[in-house]
Parts: sequence; C-alpha cells; structure tokens
Amino acid sequence: MNLAPKLRPLWQRMIIVPALGMLLVYKALHLPSSILPRDIRSIVTNWHYAQFWMLIKSGLTRTYIDEPCKFRMPEKVAAKAEVAPEFQFTEEQLRSFYENGFIGPIDAFSPEEMKEFRNEMLAVEDEVSPTYGFKTPRDPHFDMPKIWEYMKSPAITERVAQLLGPDLLVWRSQHFYKGPGAASIQWHQASTFMVEDYLDPAIFPKNLDEMYQLTVWVAVDDSTYENGCIEFIKGSHEQIRTIKFGGEEGFYKANFTLEHDYPEDRVVKVPVKAGQFIIFTERCIHGSGPNTTDRHRLAFNMRVIPTDVAVYTDKEKYRSVYNGGKYSLKNWGVSLLRGEDKHQLSRVRQPAELQPVEQRKVA
Repeated sequence: MNLAPKLRPLWQRMIIVPALGMLLVYKALHLPSSILPRDIRSIVTNWHYAQFWMLIKSGLTRTYIDEPCKFRMPEKVAAKAEVAPEFQFTEEQLRSFYENGFIGPIDAFSPEEMKEFRNEMLAVEDEVSPTYGFKTPRDPHFDMPKIWEYMKSPAITERVAQLLGPDLLVWRSQHFYKGPGAASIQWHQASTFMVEDYLDPAIFPKNLDEMYQLTVWVAVDDSTYENGCIEFIKGSHEQIRTIKFGGEEGFYKANFTLEHDYPEDRVVKVPVKAGQFIIFTERCIHGSGPNTTDRHRLAFNMRVIPTDVAVYTDKEKYRSVYNGGKYSLKNWGVSLLRGEDKHQLSRVRQPAELQPVEQRKVA
C-alpha cells in the first residue's frame, strides 16, 4: 500500500476518506484486527486516533508527520549513568539539552582521523551495500569496522549514556553525502514511524512522553553555514507537529510542508568541525540549508536507544517512504553499543570489530 505523504487527486480522496472513517470506527469498537488484510490491520492497530482524525477532517490534505506525542520534562535533571569525569555533562548542559532538544558540538576525533576516514567514505559512496544488496547509505556500521569503532568511542557513548541510561543499542546509522550545489533538507521531525513506513512503527518505546531515542551526528568534513550545516528549532521537541501534503518543499522523495508557528529567533544553525558531533532527539524539528560551495559535505550518524525499546518486531521487510522501496531485514539487527542487553527485545547483529594494527599486518 502506497502511503507516501503527497497531495492526491480529488477522486482518490473521495474514496479514501470514507474508508478511513470506517476503519476509525472499527478501531474504536475494538473489533478483531486479525481478520483484516495485512496492510489494513497495520493501520487499525498502529495508528493513533489523532492520526485518523486529522486525515479525515482535512480531506486527506494534512496529517501528523509521525506518531503524535509530547515530551515531558523530567522532574529532576540528572545524569542517567555514571561516567568518567572528562565526559560528564554539567547540570546546566543537561538542562539545556532537555529544554532545547540538542547539544553540541562536542569534540571526539581529530581532523587528521576524519581526513583519513573521508577517503574510506568516498570509496564506498557508490558501492552496493553488503547488508541490503543495493546502493544505500543506510547502516554502514555493519560493513565498515572503522565507523563502528568511531561510534563506540567513549567521547560519544559516555555522553549519550547520561541522557538515555547505561545500557545502549544502535539500531540505525547512515552516511550523509551533501554534494556541491545540493538542495536544502526541509524541516522535519520523527517519533516512532521515523518518517519511513507509515503502516508500522520502527521502534516501540514503553513511554512516548520520555526520551527514548537519540541521534548522534558526526561531521567528517567541516559543516558550515555555506555548505548546509544542520539547523534546529529550539524546544520544538515538545510535540509532534502536522504536515500539509504537497508544496514546493520535499524531504527526499516525500513531498510535504511541516506546519509550525515557532518564531525565527528559535532557529539555530550549528556549524560543526570535522571530528565533532551533535546529540539530538529526532523529535526536535531539524533540517539543513543548501550546499552553496563547490565541495562536498560528509557526515555520518547513528540512532541510539535504551535496551528496553524494541525495534522492527516480527518484521522481515521495512518500507522507506522518503528513500523509496523496501529493505530486507534478514541481515539487520540491533548492536550493543554500551553496557548489557538484559531485555533481548529485538534480533541482534553485532558489527565486526576493527582488528588491532598488529593483527592486520599479519593477516
């Protein structure tokens, strides 16, 4: 079923809106979903009432960008894990993160390390992913030991642990190649469907109001105002917003405009030097400007969750609305980043470790 967010012809909307109304009634009456076709069953089971109602009352022209939820500020601002002094956030930094939705840039790697890694990233930019069997920037940590080594750096893991807890998993990663003259990435945010598969959530947190996922974004090249550094709207993680289908903007292959009323003075552009990183919640509205230079801008990210959050439960394939197509999950799994996975809620795939220099020379 094609659920890409786009403005549909009137005749399609006249068919779909009444059908959604019937599914909403079906859900409200708690009728058995097991008898329904797979895609219809997913809609009835996974969609929030607010998602149904926004589509219906707008005539299929607006909806929530992701599963509706609101962030609840913790009663006490404190680190969720004990870490070495050199990695500790101050109480002021922790409060800033919870209030703004992001923190950084933070130093992690040297420019020399990133210069060497830049060549490795460029070498695989057009290569077929061994994990998925086609060209995709998705989940390079499975196939590139060096990137997994960077992800496991205490400079990163010990910062994230203070925000999510001591036991952490990586469930997604991605390369970012923003070429010369590349367009901007419009404002967007995400909660559980991740602006990907609008039938099934990707992640299943126990409490939507808490902090249950964070993104770590690492600059391989200097990220500047000129080449399209990442931008945030401070405090916008307070709730998931609605989108209007169609318009001139787009998020990769999805076509919509995020609706919000935040003033311009809440917008923050964050330049990041090569080897530095930012931590943010995907619920914080973010995007990036165009690359107006004649050079590329490289980066990679990882999405981190506590071990009590399940991912891709009982699924063999997962759709990606904005990237297009389906991803087979037969070679996918969550990867233990820090601590211990006591819950075992998702399939596991631990990336290959980078061999020590001595072993590589012998091999």
